[in-house]
Amino acid sequence: MKTQLAVGVRELVEHVLRSGDLKVEFTGTSRAADAIRLHQRIQGERPPGYAPEVAVSRRVETPEVALAVGGRIDGVFAERAVPVIEEIKTTRRSPLECLREENPLHWGQAKLYAFIYAAEHGLEEAGVQLTYARLDTGETREARRHFPVADLAAFFENVVGRYLEWAVRISNWQGQRDASIRGLPFPFDTYRPGQQEMVAAVARCLGRSERLFNQAATGIGKTLAVLFPAVERLADGTCDKLFYLTARTTGRLAAEKALEELRARGLHLKSLTLTAKEKICVTPQAACHPEECEVARGHYDRLPAARRAMFASEAWTRAAVADAAHRFHVCPFEFALDLSQWADLVVCDYNYAFDPAAYLRRFFQEEAGDYIFLVDEAHNLVDRSREMFSAELHKKPFLDLRRSVKGALPAGLPQPGQDQRLDARGPPARRGGRGADGRAQRTGSAISP
Repeated sequence: MKTQLAVGVRELVEHVLRSGDLKVEFTGTSRAADAIRLHQRIQGERPPGYAPEVAVSRRVETPEVALAVGGRIDGVFAERAVPVIEEIKTTRRSPLECLREENPLHWGQAKLYAFIYAAEHGLEEAGVQLTYARLDTGETREARRHFPVADLAAFFENVVGRYLEWAVRISNWQGQRDASIRGLPFPFDTYRPGQQEMVAAVARCLGRSERLFNQAATGIGKTLAVLFPAVERLADGTCDKLFYLTARTTGRLAAEKALEELRARGLHLKSLTLTAKEKICVTPQAACHPEECEVARGHYDRLPAARRAMFASEAWTRAAVADAAHRFHVCPFEFALDLSQWADLVVCDYNYAFDPAAYLRRFFQEEAGDYIFLVDEAHNLVDRSREMFSAELHKKPFLDLRRSVKGALPAGLPQPGQDQRLDARGPPARRGGRGADGRAQRTGSAISP
């Protein structure tokens, strides 16, 4: 039976065509939301006959692998004599500058979408439009090219062919992994009191795609009791990846120890320990830019060799990742993020799954997958969630704004620095006083946009 694999167009292009330097820009949740709104605005301004968010897919088969290549086109000018596939990219830079760069990843992504769409609709020619939109101003610039479908097909076959070399390796690995799981015994001859019941409860929960909250005494072997039945779901095809989430070093070490015990009984499984950037970075004072960080220069040129070397092992611990990154001169954090795509199990902090500013977008936003989450000491999520979802206001930006407009406001309006306490307190009827019960009342203050 062939191994069934799926890859998104963006992931495919980045895996095959990405090269050169590492340049990391902080995006954050606000930028993601702004980008979505700008995409929707551009799509809404297109003429009649424009189809936004068009899903496409193409299946490629080899003797070992059936690969599904798919994704969602930003938009198609479908009513034109030669349909045009549009790829929209948001940026904080000048759109004209972006177009002049001739980014091979952006054009490659658009060309792959154009071929899949053309093949589905029996076209002999297709147009490709790359649109850059600036987030802060909304300015757009467009470039359009037309390609014979034969040229697009050749490009598609070249990119997919290069990816299939890696896909076959993934297929062979998954076969080895699944065979080891099917014959895997519990790593100890006997269970601890309550441990077998916990294994059975976790297995039932996962089989029904339910949630399980489990409270058990220290020393029962909880980590192994959840990992053992969860690993089995990889072999039956109902799970793509496991995430073991923990907030403490002791939880990480417990997960790694349990995996060692399972491997000692014959398990083959690639696990990654994802370490925070500030803890693994080799140049913490430098920006992730080739001008400041030496490992950022040419990072993507060296990444494929580092990836192949790492794939020969199974336990991708913090030390193992750091050692390989040092040997191949790549950024250890970005290297770990790349490895997370191929790991069967990822051990990481809560924030990589739940924090809007840090969660792994490649799994939880850009792609869909069947994942299992094993949350260690879940009661800690209450306090952590307050940190993740609470906004902060800093005084300095307000002071900077006040200085920038001081003296420039129209006549008649109060100037910054004048006594405005009365205005801030609101009208007299809302100020503090005495209520009907005679008790003193206090009024709060709020900042409105």
